[in-house]
Amino acid sequence: MPDEITITPKSESTNATPENQTVSLGRTQLINLCAAGLGVSFFLPWAQFLGGNVSGFDLQKSGGEQRLLWLIPIFCAITIFAGVTKRNQQIAGQLTGALPFVVGVYWYHRIGSDLTHILAYGAYLSLIFGAALFVLPRKTK
Repeated sequence: MPDEITITPKSESTNATPENQTVSLGRTQLINLCAAGLGVSFFLPWAQFLGGNVSGFDLQKSGGEQRLLWLIPIFCAITIFAGVTKRNQQIAGQLTGALPFVVGVYWYHRIGSDLTHILAYGAYLSLIFGAALFVLPRKTK
């Protein structure tokens, strides 16, 4: 009588259920959507003064330290790339989310309380997407 050997593959994770994978995939897509929204808002009007609108793209053209504004779309691309390649988005997402707030604090320090009077919808969208990107990549318990 021949002996039969049965080989069963061991699962990679004991907690890997289809529901957990769906939640993880949904969170990754939401993070990617917020990063794309932040990248688009970089080109939307951030401020209104002297009858004109100025975007993040326009501000970086002035040169000097304003060129650091390019970090926003660069980190947005890094966050989306991490999500598409199924890598951990936590650090990239949180850094990307913090950037609009860093820019806001910098300009508040330079301009003062008048900053809130000249902000346009692109700046507010940047802050909303930034806050979402700062919170969403955190691990849930």
